[in-house]
Amino acid sequence: MSRISEEPMVETGAPAAKRGRRTDGGQAKEAIEQAARRLFADHGFDRTSVRQVALAAGVDPMLVTHYFKTKAGLFAAVVQPPVDPALAITFVLEEGPDHAGERLAHFVLRTLEDPDSQKWIVAMVRAATAEPEVAAVVRERMVVPMLIPLAEAVGASDPEYRATLVMTQLIGLAVGRYVLQVEPLASRPAQEVAADLAGTFQRYLTGSLSGSEVGES
Repeated sequence: MSRISEEPMVETGAPAAKRGRRTDGGQAKEAIEQAARRLFADHGFDRTSVRQVALAAGVDPMLVTHYFKTKAGLFAAVVQPPVDPALAITFVLEEGPDHAGERLAHFVLRTLEDPDSQKWIVAMVRAATAEPEVAAVVRERMVVPMLIPLAEAVGASDPEYRATLVMTQLIGLAVGRYVLQVEPLASRPAQEVAADLAGTFQRYLTGSLSGSEVGES
């Protein structure tokens, strides 16, 4: 078992938008985005309306649709990874490819257990399963900048396929433990879950896969 050092600090939720009707373009758009980040994180995609965002931002609802067209478009504009992908990759690879699965598992569980990050990740997963437009953005923001470069960095074959396999585990974990709260997964200590996922992540990143060459181990 390798020593797990401190993970990069996760981002916290955006501050609440200031009240008061705004009509000036740049400031109004910024206020809308700030309000949307907070409301989507706190209430999720389904329970957040364009009218609620407009009220929190102090603008007319028509201004929200003017800038972002739809609620899905607004969500796509403000969604972002809960951590810096470059910092995450650096942490996971700190002890080399042979420990990447272990460190990724601990990093993922540490991030998901953070209340602010957990809210955003759950909101992204829920929205992505309901809105194709949002699903495409989540793939672009999560798989492309973080998981594919990580799979490429460990030096194994077929990195894009490996990255998507890792993504299936991340989504399944988020849904099972934090959305559906399936027992005993939901109440199992995070360190134990991370330890049990480490081998699966390692195989996806560096192990032998059907139809691919044997990766480095």
